[in-house]
Amino acid sequence: MNLEAIFIGCITGFLSAFFGIGGSSIDTPVLRTFLNLPPLVALGTPLPLTILTAAIASFAYKRERLVNFRVAVYSIIAGVPGMILGSYLTAYLSGKFLMLLTAVVLCLVGIDFIIKTFKEKTHTMKKPFSQPPVYYIVSVAVAIGILSGVLANGGGIFFVPAYVILFRIKIKEAIATSLLTVIAMALPGSIIHYNLGHIDLRISASMALGVIPTAYLGAKLDIKTKSKTIMILFGVVMVVFSTYFFINQIRALP
Repeated sequence: MNLEAIFIGCITGFLSAFFGIGGSSIDTPVLRTFLNLPPLVALGTPLPLTILTAAIASFAYKRERLVNFRVAVYSIIAGVPGMILGSYLTAYLSGKFLMLLTAVVLCLVGIDFIIKTFKEKTHTMKKPFSQPPVYYIVSVAVAIGILSGVLANGGGIFFVPAYVILFRIKIKEAIATSLLTVIAMALPGSIIHYNLGHIDLRISASMALGVIPTAYLGAKLDIKTKSKTIMILFGVVMVVFSTYFFINQIRALP
């Protein structure tokens, strides 16, 4: 049992459920920074926990009827093959490159959310929501699946902004729908990364002890929080932490 990993699980479990991002995108830089895990192990170890976090949080969101099942189903159908392809690609990519790519992607997503929130010009505000066409969902989900497989995350960090910005889904519905999608997306990725030797089961098990009590709490708090507040917090957390992580990884370069 690793007490640091349990504490990390508590914090990231809460944040992941609150923001609907599954958890591995946050866990990877945390594990790399504070537990000094090898890059590819820091990338893969949180992935099984994504399933646990998303499942616990999804239970809370389902009771509020916030899940868009149509978007979730097509996202899973198209995203899973992309996730499988992306996961295998990690065997041919540099661990350092993947760490820096993770930081850059998180920062860009955070900046985008902050700008759109303060300008109050997100697509959800411009016109009423209508169900996106199937081909649109599929094309976006495939791209997200590949990127998620490469970065060893369940896709929530990409699905939430995609649902809000591209599909004009309200932020809380986007979070709830993303978590359901993440459960299916993370499963094949977890299996592949485990076979590639990228998952430390001891650390994963310790983190799970922290995730279990806090994921449900994060989801319940999200439901009661104003949507605009969630979007601002989402953006700020992503920008601050990704910047810190990027600088940390640059300093560690030989």
